[in-house]
Amino acid sequence: MTTQADILDAPPLELTDSRRNEARAALVLRLGDLVCWPESRIPPYERQLAADILVGLLRSSRVEVRARVAAGLAAIVDAPKALLRYLARDEIRVAEPLLTDGVGLDDSDLIASIRVGVAAHWLAIAKRRKLSESVVDALTQTRDLGVIEALLANKGARLSVQALDIVVARSRAAPTLCALVLKRLELRPTQGLVMFWWCTPEVRAGVLRRFAVDRSVLIAQLGEMFPLAAREGWVDAETRMALQLIERRQRSREAADRSEHGSLEGAVARAESGIDPALIHEIAHLAGVKPTTAMQIFNDAGGEPIAVLAKATGLKRAALVSLWKGLRRPLGDADRADTAFGRMMMTFETMSSAKAQTVLRYWNWSFTADAAGVAAHTEDLNDFGEWDAGPARRNATLLLTRGA
Repeated sequence: MTTQADILDAPPLELTDSRRNEARAALVLRLGDLVCWPESRIPPYERQLAADILVGLLRSSRVEVRARVAAGLAAIVDAPKALLRYLARDEIRVAEPLLTDGVGLDDSDLIASIRVGVAAHWLAIAKRRKLSESVVDALTQTRDLGVIEALLANKGARLSVQALDIVVARSRAAPTLCALVLKRLELRPTQGLVMFWWCTPEVRAGVLRRFAVDRSVLIAQLGEMFPLAAREGWVDAETRMALQLIERRQRSREAADRSEHGSLEGAVARAESGIDPALIHEIAHLAGVKPTTAMQIFNDAGGEPIAVLAKATGLKRAALVSLWKGLRRPLGDADRADTAFGRMMMTFETMSSAKAQTVLRYWNWSFTADAAGVAAHTEDLNDFGEWDAGPARRNATLLLTRGA
């Protein structure tokens, strides 16, 4: 017969590691169930106490146990925040259900997870059904290509102007992004038309179809501003620049009066025998654009920009061909879209003068930044979306510097 003394003298119960782990797992899972209970079954303070205990136990629990708790919490709107954030920062097989579908995580939780997470965590967040602009901003600032691709494909993600600035800058080094960016309704003309320069021909065509628009409403509503500014002698540079973006006339009459060629057609006729930088500058002034804009157009390997310049300035088809010959580029079948010559001719034939003017003026606007200003911000390309500059200056920085 066992006496009380025998019980007191008996050695303490020794649990094996497997039984000790079994007890821990059972406790963790039971606590995980409790924190998922509705308030009608467990008071808030008891739920929080259970969550605090659970966090301590999870630190040394098996990954399978942590994953099961995280999966259970994904559908709980009012799950304890500390527990959610802890599991959202766990390895991806634990955190993924919460990051992708967790309804209890708000924007601040997601942004915190982005800041301490790695690419797998960012990608899981990018796949959420709905993403606010602030979360998207945080994701685009990682500049991870896979994450950006997932965001662009996510119709529930709202992209801010800053986020799109970063994506457009990133697309310069990753041209595969261009087609995805073009599908976003948030993309603005200034962003699309600067991205044009490094896109494939197919995406270029899409950019022109989308952003080559006329300015009939602006011209009608702001027409009286032109004589008003003229009476003041065009003293305000910003007003002059804004109205130049809108006005009907593209060519510069003053440049034609000063030119030895007499007109844009005269300069183009001279160009057929060969184009040099001086002649490009002359053509730029006659066409009413900056020399840097004209240099970008003539240095581009594709034919679309030259077609836009010719159409916007009212040049004829023969003059367009003369410019092409002056650049010593091969002629070809005007109906073939697989050659630069064919794309140039098709762009020229399918675009109206008014729409071509809009595109040309957006491009010219992108080169309004002075060279010193652009050079000063060359190092800011890695923080493109955070740089507090106007769209023209940001676009000029992208176009006039290398890498993004």
